[in-house]
Amino acid sequence: MKKFLSNLRGERGAVNMGGILLMGIGMVFLAVGFIMFPIVTTATDSLLAYAFATNAAIVAACFTGFTAVTGITPLLILIGYVSASVFSMYLGMKITKGSGSSKLDLGTMLLLGVSLIFIAIGLIILPVALDGISTVWHGAGTGINAAYVGLEPILIVTPLLILISFISAAVMSGYFGIKRAGQTTDV
Repeated sequence: MKKFLSNLRGERGAVNMGGILLMGIGMVFLAVGFIMFPIVTTATDSLLAYAFATNAAIVAACFTGFTAVTGITPLLILIGYVSASVFSMYLGMKITKGSGSSKLDLGTMLLLGVSLIFIAIGLIILPVALDGISTVWHGAGTGINAAYVGLEPILIVTPLLILISFISAAVMSGYFGIKRAGQTTDV
């Protein structure tokens, strides 16, 4: 212990705040991931239990691939936030050790925050989209008008596309936010 303390006595220098902030962002990602997990699970449970009010035969399982992707969404979001946490903490450690510098500005912080917004908007918009799609599909009890050739297959896959697009947008904005925050230049 004495040897360790004697080695530190001669140390002088500046603390790289960018690296410390990046490690703090990693801890925030970890906390947000575990905070959002039960919220996302509840939202996806209600999506999986979806039944159209006017025609109970139209349920979530009627939409192509929707139940499988909805079922794995909470796990994807949790793994995404844990991965973002580990990656930003790694970059923070790398920067703190002197392997580069960080670029933390308002644009970077917005990119990191927008990933949360995309997930929230996706889970809020999906029930509304399901009702709208079901209304067109049901067609007041008569089904889709025969004049709309090819509309039914597109309607059936649309909820899946909406969910995947919002998850992809969240992943991309989070990735580019972390990448931009941890831009390192070799010293």
